[in-house]
Order: sequence, then C-alpha cells, then structure tokens
Amino acid sequence: MKLTENIHLLRLDFKINLNSYKIIERFVNCIIVFGKKITLIDTGTKDSAANIFDYINKNGRDIAEIETIILSHSHPDHIGSAAEIQKTTGCRILAHKNERSWIENIEAQMNERPVPGFLDIADRSVRIDKLLDHGQVIEADENVSLKIIHSPGHSKGSINILFPEDRILFTADSIPVKNDIPVYDNFYDLMNSLHCIRTNPDYAILLTSWTPPLTDREEIEKFFNESEGYLKALDETVKSIYIGEESEALEFCKKVILTLGLPDFYVNPVVDKAFKGHRR
Repeated sequence: MKLTENIHLLRLDFKINLNSYKIIERFVNCIIVFGKKITLIDTGTKDSAANIFDYINKNGRDIAEIETIILSHSHPDHIGSAAEIQKTTGCRILAHKNERSWIENIEAQMNERPVPGFLDIADRSVRIDKLLDHGQVIEADENVSLKIIHSPGHSKGSINILFPEDRILFTADSIPVKNDIPVYDNFYDLMNSLHCIRTNPDYAILLTSWTPPLTDREEIEKFFNESEGYLKALDETVKSIYIGEESEALEFCKKVILTLGLPDFYVNPVVDKAFKGHRR
C-alpha cells in the first residue's frame, strides 16, 4: 500500500501452529521506505522475505538497494526474515540496545519468552550492526527522515518511528488492540508509552503492526479509547484475582481470561508473566 511516494505499508500474513489441532491466522505490517536506498522497518516472519522482495521489484526497484533494516523490537514476527534479507543483500541491521540479546540469540528469547509456535515464525538469530538511541534521526532521502522514539512497555527496547515531513507515526506493537492477546514486558511502561503516543502532536497518520493506516482523528481517538479501556480492564481484573498463592500453575491467568471472555489459548506462561507484572 502506497502511503506517500516514498513510504509504503506491506501486510505480511502468517499462521501460528498452537498445537496439532489449532492454527490461528495472523498478519503483521512492515514499512518499506523508497529513498536514495531502501530502508525496511520490520521484516515479518521467516517466510516473508519473498513477499518483501516481490513488492520492491514490482515498484521498479532492485532488492540490492536495500541498505538498512530497522527492527522495532525483538519479537519473532518482526525479526523473522531479517537474517535472510541481510544474507541476500548485505544490508545493515539497526535496533535498540535493550532488544539486542533476544535478536542476536533467539534461543535465549524462546526460552525466556516461550510463545506458541516460536520456531514456525523465526528460526535464526541475526547480528545488529548499529544500536539506536531515543531521538536519533536517520535520513532516508532528501525529504524523508525517520526519528526514533523509545517506547518501552511491550518490550524493553520497543521503538516507534516518526516521519516528521509526512506526519506519519509507526508504533509497531506499542498500542494494544482490544481483546488481542495481552503480551507485554511492563504494564506501567506500556501505559506511559500509550499516553505519550496519544498526546504526540506531530503526526496525522497512525500506523501500527496490526491495523490498516488510521487517518481520521475520531477513528484514532476511538482506537486509543478502546486500547486504554482494555488495559484498564485487564489491570482491574488481574489485581482482583492475582492475590495470595496459586494451587496450580496458571490458575490465576485462567481466571482472568475466563472473566474477560477471552480465547482460552491466551492462557500461557507469557501472558501469565505479563499479568504478574501488574502487582509490582
């Protein structure tokens, strides 16, 4: 999808095998910036490189022009094709320092954050060439710059990217979608980052990893209201249930998911860990 002459949004579909009888269909957005060279923001899952390359070729450019990959954070559906694209094109990879360990060692990430179907969507680690800082500006073209905004919460080193000239903000997974799986590193950081995004006056178009572009102000406000309402409902329910000691593993997590009427496959150690963070 062409947003501006230089900035394009590409939807990448994938599937997660929860177990032998249940598969869920998901998608994730990546951004392709056509400047003097090509900059990619996120790379989807491990089978996404071909779709990215095909889109670049169809827009009259060569994949050899890919110079930079910026990873919004370390989770597998965002870094899955980074190693393959780097191997094919020799491009450099940039990410925040707090994401480095999980990007460069996906085995460690899988052990510490055992999301279902991990190796189905990311199977290789990749080396980061340069670390990103909050406020850093990257020049992609004469009139296309990318400003890095550190937005912790979903993960410690999550970043948002502002395109000042085009008044576009990409927030990756920093804005939880109502009733989507509640996975985040720190609830309180997430709420603070959400407030910072909502009150940022520098964008007119909001991009996320999980939605079409949002351009209408009322639509954007509704999105924020739903996200904040969801997080507050989670917080209230978690704090009413996570009291004392559990008699069995994931007992409290199951009760929260059941109380809020969410899908039962949300009951897993990663969600449980997010919920336990509400008690800090």
